[in-house]
Amino acid sequence: MVFGCAVALVVAACGAAQVTPSPPQHVTASGGPTLTGKAVSITSFRGHPVVLIFWASWCGPCHDEQPALNTAYATWRSRGVAFLGIDIRDTTTPAIAFQSEFKVPYPSIADVNATLAVDYRIPSAPALVFLNTQGKVADVVLGALGTMSTADFNAEISNLLGSAKTGSA
Repeated sequence: MVFGCAVALVVAACGAAQVTPSPPQHVTASGGPTLTGKAVSITSFRGHPVVLIFWASWCGPCHDEQPALNTAYATWRSRGVAFLGIDIRDTTTPAIAFQSEFKVPYPSIADVNATLAVDYRIPSAPALVFLNTQGKVADVVLGALGTMSTADFNAEISNLLGSAKTGSA
């Protein structure tokens, strides 16, 4: 299984649009250290919708979409939506430079070996994973904002917030 996922990670092209796999119902990935060394637990966001942003400094489409992700963060954080970057298969210096250049407002976990990417079935950056308030995967978008309109992104978050009000998943 791990070998198959590793092959998928190697074969997948950065930013290539792909068919979204069926999201797992619940992922037990716990988190990891941020690029600055602070520990972050994904489970600490329970009770809030979460957008996981899989990115890398070497990923061209990640550069292109970061300003829109910063805007989305500014739009949704006051509504209780958490954003967490997952920097995959990267090294610290260029990753921190990316965050500085693009003024990324949310923390990012350093996923050097793509462990979280494999857990969430992400073959390559960019990608988005939407978690509901119970920490279950609500949707996976491979290709991230390159394959998802702003309206669809906002609708996804609105649905998660609506689910939080009604208690449905």
